[in-house]
Amino acid sequence: MTITGLILLLATLLSVESEPARLKLSLDEALEIALEQSLAVDETNIQKAKGAQSLVEGAGGLLPRLAASSSTTDSSLADLGDGMWASQFSLSQPVVDATVIFGLIGGIQQNGVSRAQARQSMAKLILDVQNFYYNLAASQALVASAEGRDNRGRENLRIVAKRFELGAANKADKLRAEASLLSAEMELVSARTSLENNQRILSDLIGFSQWQPIEADKLPQVEEPYSLPTTVISAAILAENPDFDVLLRQVKASELTYLGSWASILPSLSLTASKNFIQEEILPAFSDWDDGVTNYGLAIGFPIADLKGKILSINRARLERKNSRITLARQELSFRQRLAALLATQSSSYKGWEVASKNVELSSEVYRLSLRSYELGASSLADLLQVEAELVQAERALVQAKADYWSSRAELNYFLGTSLEVK
Repeated sequence: MTITGLILLLATLLSVESEPARLKLSLDEALEIALEQSLAVDETNIQKAKGAQSLVEGAGGLLPRLAASSSTTDSSLADLGDGMWASQFSLSQPVVDATVIFGLIGGIQQNGVSRAQARQSMAKLILDVQNFYYNLAASQALVASAEGRDNRGRENLRIVAKRFELGAANKADKLRAEASLLSAEMELVSARTSLENNQRILSDLIGFSQWQPIEADKLPQVEEPYSLPTTVISAAILAENPDFDVLLRQVKASELTYLGSWASILPSLSLTASKNFIQEEILPAFSDWDDGVTNYGLAIGFPIADLKGKILSINRARLERKNSRITLARQELSFRQRLAALLATQSSSYKGWEVASKNVELSSEVYRLSLRSYELGASSLADLLQVEAELVQAERALVQAKADYWSSRAELNYFLGTSLEVK
């Protein structure tokens, strides 16, 4: 072996040894890791905590209200504070208060919205992981296809060089074969770069603190497309969609806000209990508790001031309710169209996979026959390279058809709200 050959062999061995080990993950394993340590999980927990906070705030309006006050009056500003102090401890328990009731209902409603948003975030995380996992699997398949083209290019060059030595091929054929091999090598470099980029994206998405090359399973064979039990896309089907569920809950919240704005102008009834003291100190001592006068009563409150502001608030809430209803109607129409498009895309992707699979089989056989024909001198190198290019295109089309099918399947699972059922 020559010195150049030894150097090339040593460089190859070093590059193989320095290549980082790949972490092989199935789709379920990638999802499990993402659902444990992705940033989206922390965001989901915060959304749930906000919902619980809204629920507590709404329930807090039902609790009794305890207050303490001390006041004094004097005939002159100079004597202020020298007279007797009137102190009061009061306890008020709302009995009939529309604002409090709507506050509680609003807290429950907001808690539902926050939980729906948390569900939406998790469903989107699953969708993203699935899509980028399929992208990684497709990149691996394209690398394999590029490696196959590179091997075929080397084999073609070997055959052309042999025929050139025998005088059965000219210099142009040899140069054309070398150019084809260079093109195959460049395509292989590009495919590997794309593969590394997809590895980084998936690694970051599932929450790895440091980048680690990930190896995905091969793209599975496609399955029969989904079909709904009826061609009518019902409201029940739409309600399972995470996006539509959040929107529907937000519309209900706007309805409640409108009703609650009316509650702010209604009278309220409270049960009160108070303890009154007259003494020289600002606040009575605990030993003087029995000296105070205890009073019980009912308090009826009528909101009178700022009536103009309350009317404007009611009108604003009414406009917001109308706007949310229009938005819901538009989104419902859009969602129905989107679901119909996803079903159609899945069916067309399935048909595309069938055609691409058959095309790869035919192209592979044509290439085999063309290579044999060229070896026997019955066809030209240009014909062989054209057939080889068609085979490469067929392989790429098959990879893309598989990736498109499974991506559309993931989108459909998200839309139907089934992506979270198995997690």
